Amino acid sequence: MFIEMLFEMQRGGDEVRRKRSTLLAIPGSSSSSHPLFFTFPPLLFLTAFTAHAQAPLDAYIAQGLTQNVVLQQKHIGLEQAMQDLKSARSLFLPSLNLNASYISGEGGRYFDFPVGDLVNPVYRTLNQFIGQNAFPEVENVQAYLNPKNYYDAHVRASMPLLNTDIVHNQRIQQHAVHLKEYEVAIYQRELVKDIKVAYFNVLMAGEAVRSYTSALQLLERNVEVTRSLQRHGAGVPAQVLRAQAEREHITAQLAQATNQHANAKRWFNFLLNTDLEAPVDEDFDVSAALADTARMADLDIGRREELQALRTAVGLRDAQTKLTNNYWVPKLSTFIDIGYQGMDWTVDEYADYYLFGVQLDVPLFNGGRNRFAKNRATLERDIAALSERNSTQQLLLGATQAHTELATAQAVLRSATARHTSATSYFNLIEKGFNEGANTQVEYLDARNQLTGADVQLAVARTTVLQRLAEMERQNASYPLK
Repeated sequence: MFIEMLFEMQRGGDEVRRKRSTLLAIPGSSSSSHPLFFTFPPLLFLTAFTAHAQAPLDAYIAQGLTQNVVLQQKHIGLEQAMQDLKSARSLFLPSLNLNASYISGEGGRYFDFPVGDLVNPVYRTLNQFIGQNAFPEVENVQAYLNPKNYYDAHVRASMPLLNTDIVHNQRIQQHAVHLKEYEVAIYQRELVKDIKVAYFNVLMAGEAVRSYTSALQLLERNVEVTRSLQRHGAGVPAQVLRAQAEREHITAQLAQATNQHANAKRWFNFLLNTDLEAPVDEDFDVSAALADTARMADLDIGRREELQALRTAVGLRDAQTKLTNNYWVPKLSTFIDIGYQGMDWTVDEYADYYLFGVQLDVPLFNGGRNRFAKNRATLERDIAALSERNSTQQLLLGATQAHTELATAQAVLRSATARHTSATSYFNLIEKGFNEGANTQVEYLDARNQLTGADVQLAVARTTVLQRLAEMERQNASYPLK
């Protein structure tokens, strides 16, 4: 307000200099040659952009969705879940393994086989009968149970025939993949909103810098004018001191605005995962963005990925419950071994072999642990269902609040627009009367302050609508994600 008063005092100084041209000879002192009359445009940056100037923001959003570090981490988490799903599906396929073992030992347990006692009497009888020693005597055998130089090398192929755990585990992993997909989409939408809000903050901070820069230039001119008036006896030292004080005040505000603008750009670049000091293209058509208000005003949370994630979480708990409920189902599998085994690394027609088998696993009793796991899974499923209901209500509440805030911001914008129109008309009338000497400087400054307040209120109202639009877009999940 004080800044505007000084600007209007400077405008009044133009009129004084025009009327007192015989006393002053300041180049450019007329209102036609130097526009000392200053007004805040009703948020100049909202109307100074080109018709197709929303492209920079869309490009920044695409860049953020590609380069954001947190989003990259979530994509990695999704890829991990997909690998787990592929692993679960592979359990239906046969497995093939090469197994080889070598065993050699002496001593320990042994057994006696009286083969000599059994066959030697027969051999003696045969030798006597034929008159020759054709059948030599055989020693009794004493063999150790531990094999010596024994090897076994075979390939085993195994495959499950009946295993409900594999089926339910695959379904669980499918739900886990969907949850990760929704998690990525949820963060993408949140990132889009954050990028838009950060970009609007950059625009506002940049306009503040430009406004303070323009104000400082006019205050510099105001200081020169008041000093000239003082030198020619048409002003007092207090006016000069006041002009200097306001100039320093604006200088400090310009420094703060410059710092805020730089910080806003750094935060914006941080969201994009780019150089923090990278320049930001501020060529954006806010008027076109405000035209989307009607399209965004509808309330619809049916597309929210959060709802789909909640339903998927319930489905995951259902799959876990079915997994625990089918603990009693037998597990049936088969295998076949094909290979070689023998002593002293011999490989002949007797060394190769195959072994086929079927395995059946029937749970009978394990202390009630399966029943406890079943009850726990049922309780977790109930918790997930309750969480879905509660979270759905929370999402609906948030969307309703965003819708109400958008409607309120629209009403404030309409009021601010009407106020700005009235303040502009009122100021034009007072300015005309002031130039003609019909209105006082106090009335002129009051009218100018009202117009300044209307300018600022309109700027804030438009920016607030843009922010509410971004929030409503987030609540409706209406931004098109690729």
